[in-house]
Amino acid sequence: MDESPPIHTAGDDSLPPPRAKRPRAAQACDRCRAKKYKCDEQYPCSHCKKSQLNCVYQGNYRQRESSRSARYVADLERKVDELTARLRSAEADTTSQHSSRSQKVVVQPSSGVKQAPPPPPPVGVEATPLSLPRAASTPREEAPFIYEHHEEAGESVGDEISELNHHTNGIEFHGSTSSAALLGHLQKAREPQRSLERRDARLEDPGYSIVSTLHNSSFSPSGTGSAQPLTLREQNYYFEQAHAFINGYFENIHFIHPLIDKEDFLLRAHSLWFNRGVQPEPSFVALYLSILSFGALVRVWDEDRLGGLTRFEWSRKLFGEAQMYLNYLQFSNTLDTVQCLYLMAKICQNELNPNLAYMYLGLAIRTCLAAGFNREVRSSTEQRSEWISKTWWGLFSLEIEMSFSVGRPDTLGMDEYHNRALPERDDSEYAVIPWMVDFAYIIRKVSVQIYHSRITLQEKLHLALQIENELDRWMARLPDRIKPDIVQRATGGALRDPKWARRQRLVLGIRYYNVKMLLFRPFLSYFTRKLRHTPMELEETIAKCLDAAMKTIQVIYDIYRIHTFFRCWWYNTTYVMFATSTLLLPMSKLGMCAETIPLRRSVEMAVEILEAMDESVVARKSVEIIKHYLREFRPIDVQTATTPSRFDIPEWAYGFGFPDCSFEGIARLFDDLGGLPMLDG
Repeated sequence: MDESPPIHTAGDDSLPPPRAKRPRAAQACDRCRAKKYKCDEQYPCSHCKKSQLNCVYQGNYRQRESSRSARYVADLERKVDELTARLRSAEADTTSQHSSRSQKVVVQPSSGVKQAPPPPPPVGVEATPLSLPRAASTPREEAPFIYEHHEEAGESVGDEISELNHHTNGIEFHGSTSSAALLGHLQKAREPQRSLERRDARLEDPGYSIVSTLHNSSFSPSGTGSAQPLTLREQNYYFEQAHAFINGYFENIHFIHPLIDKEDFLLRAHSLWFNRGVQPEPSFVALYLSILSFGALVRVWDEDRLGGLTRFEWSRKLFGEAQMYLNYLQFSNTLDTVQCLYLMAKICQNELNPNLAYMYLGLAIRTCLAAGFNREVRSSTEQRSEWISKTWWGLFSLEIEMSFSVGRPDTLGMDEYHNRALPERDDSEYAVIPWMVDFAYIIRKVSVQIYHSRITLQEKLHLALQIENELDRWMARLPDRIKPDIVQRATGGALRDPKWARRQRLVLGIRYYNVKMLLFRPFLSYFTRKLRHTPMELEETIAKCLDAAMKTIQVIYDIYRIHTFFRCWWYNTTYVMFATSTLLLPMSKLGMCAETIPLRRSVEMAVEILEAMDESVVARKSVEIIKHYLREFRPIDVQTATTPSRFDIPEWAYGFGFPDCSFEGIARLFDDLGGLPMLDG
């Protein structure tokens, strides 16, 4: 950048800085005028800058703005020259390549309209992190906003967790969007109010681990899988229980990810049962066993046992046998293998083991890429191309969603690699797949631009509001059959909707609230971590975050009262825990008072939901965790009642009006905790 000539304006003949000090300021900002400070007329002035307050001037704005703009431009040019010199010396060989990547034209997946990426912050980018403009990921200079330091710009690295899981002896990373990290943040928010002795004792405890505390130790895939093919054939592949388990899958959670051809599967299963002379394909047997395992896990059990085994005993036994067939297959690039790996990931997700779920789904994605299922090419599998398309794009959206839930990168690579045609947006149960792909791009924006971009809080807030608009547009465009009634009341004929439409309507509403809560949660975290007063800019976003969290719990509670099947979708535990940890954050800041009573009611409702899923070990542990925090808040009220308040209750806490929720819920993720004793069992 060429050095611009000095800019001279009326009243400012001494540029570039420094300029001579005057005896007293002719133009003082509002705060310096009120406090009778000597104002240096900068923007922000030194006093406001030091106090982290918004600097406001009154009076002749045009004259002052002209002067300030001249100083600002000159100072900015100087900083640009310094940074350019550093870049040239450190990256002389890569500057041209880096520049060409930054100027790359991006294709919007939904509209196909080409546009150049805007300057940072990157507002319209829907590419993967690999193809994002790099400019937004470099450290930025001081921004003209009240949050001056990079740490105060919403940096979330401090919330990330990398710990040893004592049950598996494996290291697990849980990023800033995982519930493990969020509960860890909740614990940090409580630490300043503890005694130093208790805090230091906990930090020095080498045996404490958040990821270990809520690990489901009763689900251990490595300890299963000893069955032999001959034994399975002798038992006729569990024919007596198979129908119940198959229906438990296809009439239930299959509608959320309709990737598997039910008619084709039943025909092949019939051959497995009755054509004993035909050697079955190992990849199909693996798929068959994984469907039985998942169906046994999520079906409604009116009986305590089937064939002498309980729900979890059947599911884990079948899971282990499916894994045995996968071990035999090694790396098999078939559609059956991909779908089996997907089901194994979903089983782990509902067993509340997000680490294993992430690993299995990653294997499914890699197998798809190795087989070219992401590409529109002619092959011998042409007759199954429609199901390949449904499988690939279903996995695509699930991979982004699941990776976000544990705060890890997805394994999809750049969008330009994937030219497989999307399933049609028709009136069938499969039309949810392309809509979920659109939704996945929004999730990726939240992950990359809100949680993993090094920009100021003000820029992040601007981006969050834009993403919210995009999220609302996505909701408004959904077909009426599957559109949650959060934006419109149920229309005539809704009672005659097919089962798949009712299931999809429920889950789409839950996911909508989940992402909305996660979108605004960093601003709530910033308030609880950094601020005594709530800036006006953050009040609305904090209210939206808490509103989504409360609706999450209320909606799931209402669904549980009506639909028994929903209580067997064990992943709801993570939805509830995510929403609950969000509500506990302001309670940790404000204590237990009249303004937090609505939040406490929702938290108590969450406890009731989790107690209804007491078959799950993790659900029981989650109840203990929530009750631990609720008990801990009480003594703080007594303590703070006798001491001066250290912060003001924000305006959003007074008369916080949460609108009534009719249907739909929120959230996802899990596997964590912070600052609690190890819970075994």
